[in-house]
Amino acid sequence: MNFNERLKPNTEFMVYNPAAFEKSHLNVLNELYLPLIHQDAAMAYIYLQESSAYYEALEIRFHREIMDELNMPLSSFSRILEKLEGIGLVRSFVSDEAHDDLFIYELLQPLTPEAFFKDPMLSLYLHNHLGPDAYKRKKDRLCYPRKPEHFTEVTRKFTEVFQAGNGEGYSIPEDSFRKDNVSTGPNIDLDDFDFDVLFTHLKGTRIDRAFFTKEVRMLIVKLSVLFNLNAYDMKQILLPVTTQYAGIDKEQLRYEARKYYQKEHKGKLPAIRSSDAQPEQKEAKHSSDSYIERLESISPLDRLNDIRNHQPSDSDLKLVTDIIAKTSLPNGVINLLLEYVYQQKEGNLNYPYTMKIARDWEEKGIRSAREAYQSIMEFRKQRNTKRNSRERQGERRPAWMDDKKQAAPKTDVDKKPVPEKGAVQKTAKDDPELQKMIDNFRKSR
Repeated sequence: MNFNERLKPNTEFMVYNPAAFEKSHLNVLNELYLPLIHQDAAMAYIYLQESSAYYEALEIRFHREIMDELNMPLSSFSRILEKLEGIGLVRSFVSDEAHDDLFIYELLQPLTPEAFFKDPMLSLYLHNHLGPDAYKRKKDRLCYPRKPEHFTEVTRKFTEVFQAGNGEGYSIPEDSFRKDNVSTGPNIDLDDFDFDVLFTHLKGTRIDRAFFTKEVRMLIVKLSVLFNLNAYDMKQILLPVTTQYAGIDKEQLRYEARKYYQKEHKGKLPAIRSSDAQPEQKEAKHSSDSYIERLESISPLDRLNDIRNHQPSDSDLKLVTDIIAKTSLPNGVINLLLEYVYQQKEGNLNYPYTMKIARDWEEKGIRSAREAYQSIMEFRKQRNTKRNSRERQGERRPAWMDDKKQAAPKTDVDKKPVPEKGAVQKTAKDDPELQKMIDNFRKSR
């Protein structure tokens, strides 16, 4: 649902602003954020900051006030609000009550200059907008020199100056005080990157899951969005920046991700634009899209070798060859199937379980890795959403989606493959070299 459809002149709102907006914040807003969000969004943010000082905390106000004071329709304010939310200066909340149209706008303080320039998305966005020369001048202007070296600190401690008195009647307060409420940068969610697939790729390497703190995960998400990286790309980047004892070097991770992207794009950096800069141009596809598309062009045996670190077992090879021989699934669908089962069964490519999914996908006419991926995502969404916990009446639940062990399905070698929909897609049977490997494997059994 688009919550902004509930915006009317008489719709109520409150401003949640526990932090003070200082001159230093205004300087950062003007120097670093203004070029990215433009003056209308900056003025709306300043207005919400300044006007909150004239009202009681959490006082109810009406959106008509914003229309009058900023001289703009609510449709324009809605677009401005999206910019402020996306860049991490405002968080919006709406009442859960269906007939209670009340919004809360939580104001966040701008990042410090150091945090802004260390954020891989914001700094590159600003670099692309200003150009290298103006970017360097602005960065130099906001820098401050380090303390001179060869000095020894002689600051006195608290206990050397003060003495504790009688604490009778004292208790630690539990009240909510004013406090800093600093932005965390661009509004990015950890769910924007599939860490389960990444951990599947990292099995057998020296990279421990314990290295992935929340800070490291958030950095990986930002880099994946910024440089359009999928789980396999991220594995290649993480390997040289991780040590067994020190973990993941975040600075080196930023550098390697940028170098990886530039190597693939002939030295160029990604061009980041706001959503309203050039509406006719579509954003680059999400990293998962490019990864799934890549699965279409990989041989299932090559993908199996990659998953098993070039040491597949006889049972693994039998599974793949039987899927190829007994179904009409294209390469991309088989590759995604192998990865899904590998992840679900913690590295065990269970024959009955995998063949059950393969049969189910074939019956449904799934002909691409994208369709298979969407089928998995829809199931996960239904499983994780309480509202959809009960199956719709009359809907058949695929047997392979149950976690319980399934009996090996009866196979029908003479079953005709499902006709392909649309354009003809390449399958493993169409690859002469792959077919030769399958024949040789069968002879050796």
